[in-house]
Amino acid sequence: MKKSVVTLLLCGAMVLAMAGCGDPGAKDAEKDFQQSQETYGTVERESCDVLVAKFNTEVVDNSTLNPASTDYLTQDHDQYWYGLLEGVYLVVVPETYTGDPGTDIVDYMLIYTDSSGEHGDEAVAYAKHLVKANDNAATEAEISTLLEQAKAQAASGKTAYNGRGIAVGYLETSDAYQYQVLRFYKG
Repeated sequence: MKKSVVTLLLCGAMVLAMAGCGDPGAKDAEKDFQQSQETYGTVERESCDVLVAKFNTEVVDNSTLNPASTDYLTQDHDQYWYGLLEGVYLVVVPETYTGDPGTDIVDYMLIYTDSSGEHGDEAVAYAKHLVKANDNAATEAEISTLLEQAKAQAASGKTAYNGRGIAVGYLETSDAYQYQVLRFYKG
């Protein structure tokens, strides 16, 4: 009897220890992940085709710029490159590339522009349309602020967050620059 009471107490202590002690690192990581989602927000998963269509709607409805067309689509380095103007491209980078933009889920999108300076104003206009396509609730002022912050923080490698599931980054090299729109998904 004494032996079974001790065994029962040991088993109870082990169950309590396992339930209460768990992996504190995993709990901290989950808490950090939840805080990140609250801080930066999330967006719904969308395919490359859906987001390109949203981008095109923004471009056609609000400017005289060329929309992205599959007539000028190139698939290179597991990315979808849409020619917009000479030296200006919409690039869609999927989470996992399958070669099917109808099912590939977007990881991030960007406006890539060569450094010739020929279409700099148009590239910024395209970048604004790209942000709006990824966050329909963004105002013109918010979009301009995001682009300005991204460019100002480029040297530090930081991005500008809008709190609704996207961030805007800016990257410049000697031959090109790009405005990037990164998407944050739940889990």
